[in-house]
Amino acid sequence: MKKIISLSILLFFISCGGSDAEGDGSKNDSNDFPNHVDSNNLRIFARKGVSTTFLNNVGTAYSEMFKENSSIDQSMKTKYLSTSKDQYVYQRVGLDGMASDPSFNSGTPPKPYGDNATDYIWEMNTGGADQIGEVIEHLLHTVTTVILYLAYPDWNYKNLTSPLYLAMREAVDKNIYDISSYSDLKNDEAYERIITQEYAYWLILSEWNYYVVAGKKGDGMTGNEEFTIGTSIEIESQLPLGHKLYKDYVEKILSIPSKDNIISLFP
Repeated sequence: MKKIISLSILLFFISCGGSDAEGDGSKNDSNDFPNHVDSNNLRIFARKGVSTTFLNNVGTAYSEMFKENSSIDQSMKTKYLSTSKDQYVYQRVGLDGMASDPSFNSGTPPKPYGDNATDYIWEMNTGGADQIGEVIEHLLHTVTTVILYLAYPDWNYKNLTSPLYLAMREAVDKNIYDISSYSDLKNDEAYERIITQEYAYWLILSEWNYYVVAGKKGDGMTGNEEFTIGTSIEIESQLPLGHKLYKDYVEKILSIPSKDNIISLFP
């Protein structure tokens, strides 16, 4: 979303780029990231001050996305998980507000981790829908902009004829996805990454019927001002390219996280 775009671009240029969560807040050889957990071949690094409970719960939230169901394609899931492991993909977690400090830097993880990460997840002072939205959004940014991008040539924000980009354009052309707030980034190298990243997040949130749980539903609509539809039925009927993209990739790898479980992690 727009409020985190400037920081997202900063982090992109600095770091551009299946087991259950360990749940032990393991110590690291990094001054910037003293703790971590592993979840489904994703290492989740935490800055100093992040609570062990929150760090572990982020790992558990990610694990919720990997429960078995009849739609999973085991070969695609295996490729996704092996890509995440082999490419040393990681997620960063910090304290809300720390990025406003003029001395803030995105941090350097211990080797061999280095390039393949995107946004931070911020631990807030309180839980609820805003915290859930923060966690789900930025985990999905890592899923789509990093792991799917590395694993599948068709999931390519740099290719303007890729299924991902064409599905995004479908939503823009139908006035469902409003990218006008990103217009000041058009000359930026990160522009296509940002607009497809946000599109993929809204698409998945809609297919999961997660707008209310994540605190993203606008008044008088199923979606919000940036992405106006917010249900799987609407996606299927109004955005056939987007629905196909979801069915061909996301649904074959991820499961819809239990809403009750996610709410219990971030009360």
